[in-house]
Amino acid sequence: MFLPENIDLAHSEKYRLSIRLSPDGFSFYFYSPADPDIFHFQRTNLSNKLTYSENIKKIIFDQGFFTYPFNKTTVVIVSPNYTLVPKQFFDARKSKDIIDFNFHDLNGMSLHDSSESEKYSVVYNMDEGVHSFLSRHLSNPDFKHHTSPLLNFFNTYENKKGHKQCFADFHDGYVSMFCYVEERLQSAVTFPANNKPDTTYYIASVWEKLLMDQTKDSLYLCGEIDSHLTVVNDLKRLINNVERVELKPKANLTVEQTQILPTDVITALCV
Repeated sequence: MFLPENIDLAHSEKYRLSIRLSPDGFSFYFYSPADPDIFHFQRTNLSNKLTYSENIKKIIFDQGFFTYPFNKTTVVIVSPNYTLVPKQFFDARKSKDIIDFNFHDLNGMSLHDSSESEKYSVVYNMDEGVHSFLSRHLSNPDFKHHTSPLLNFFNTYENKKGHKQCFADFHDGYVSMFCYVEERLQSAVTFPANNKPDTTYYIASVWEKLLMDQTKDSLYLCGEIDSHLTVVNDLKRLINNVERVELKPKANLTVEQTQILPTDVITALCV
């Protein structure tokens, strides 16, 4: 893997490493909080000749720098299998019970992380073998769900008093959708976005079930929007206020990077 000249891993403690595991891909980025010009993102496709776990192990072993002691190491899990629990009601000992109640026949282990706003705990599922391997070979990794940075960002995004707003993030063959009344979260769900008519129907159904106003309330879009223009155009015929989310990361990203980076990566760089 190619790394730019301005990243010197002989001083790995200066950088933050974030690994992102999606159902069919592996990506990572380096970032320096002290220097916004230092940012590097790479994506790697997984081999269909290897199992998911074997793919992850091969990438980590082939590129020895992942095991270095970084300023911070984070592993982000992209998965539709999660549940949000208000922080005041959450008991970490019951994470597996929560996952088993909401999802059936899931293999793996139950994890949880708290958004920085500490309003919710995100309970989610992860392959146990991959978790064990990364825990052993990375330097004190912090495991996060992909919704956590999104929730932190959307929670305070241009709240309009008395209005409702929904955020739809297109990513990894999914849409992650979050709906609010001012700062109060009403709904959070991730569903497949492989079929355009179904995707439009699911988004419109969430909008309808939450009794959102087609003329006053707002739908904000982000992520892989250009790949879903048919869906976007259909939504614009249904809803008056459809806008793109404005993202202002602290890292100095190129125009191309802002177009290809997953939204959860960019929102993590906004704090």
